[in-house]
Amino acid sequence: MDEVRDRIVKRMGELKLRQVDLINLTGLSKGTISKWISGVNVPSSTALQLLANALQTTSDWIMSGDAAESSMFNDFHRIEAWDDDTPLDDDEVEIKYYKDFSFACGSGRIGELLESETRKLRMSKSTLRRLCINSDNAIATTAEGDSMAPSIKDGDTIHVDLGRKTIKDGKIFAICHGGLFKAKRLYNLPFGGVRVVSDNSAEYPEEQLTADQIKDQDFQVLGWIWQISSLERW
Repeated sequence: MDEVRDRIVKRMGELKLRQVDLINLTGLSKGTISKWISGVNVPSSTALQLLANALQTTSDWIMSGDAAESSMFNDFHRIEAWDDDTPLDDDEVEIKYYKDFSFACGSGRIGELLESETRKLRMSKSTLRRLCINSDNAIATTAEGDSMAPSIKDGDTIHVDLGRKTIKDGKIFAICHGGLFKAKRLYNLPFGGVRVVSDNSAEYPEEQLTADQIKDQDFQVLGWIWQISSLERW
């Protein structure tokens, strides 16, 4: 762990990045970044590429230091401040960000989706390609409630692939159930049924729907939640 921490801190120094910069660049929590820098934890496979992108390096170098430093950073550019008028990089794409449209992760409150929504998030094309996500199907929105805690906390940003609606057991999906938008873990049941599971099962018992109930209760899978970005609160 110490070697991984040393490489992270070394690269931060070379790029003049602070901890808050890594938080902003990766979209990960202050606690997660702090544990990497202090050597308590190493990046998970999911977060590793986000960190590598932020540090303008490779995941292999972060974890093992194998790559030759003299050539490793040649293809990266220094991070520059950007705003809405900054042109997209060649490897960037904008995805819709529904700040006020909540796939409620608790009570099921419906967030109002405005057709005039103009807010966007920048996303790496290579990340979407690696996950086989069409950029037109990629959206981000804000989660509410605590039914999916600790996986999804109130206020987290969740990224949804609207093109993946086929249930894969145990994955988290954005769903519409009786007109209420939620994020839930889904499992297939025999004869076309589905288990709808909350990670906070003590307060939110799971539901089991038959194929007929799925139709009668207007249950729809909207898309696979492929990324969850958390921010720590003071």
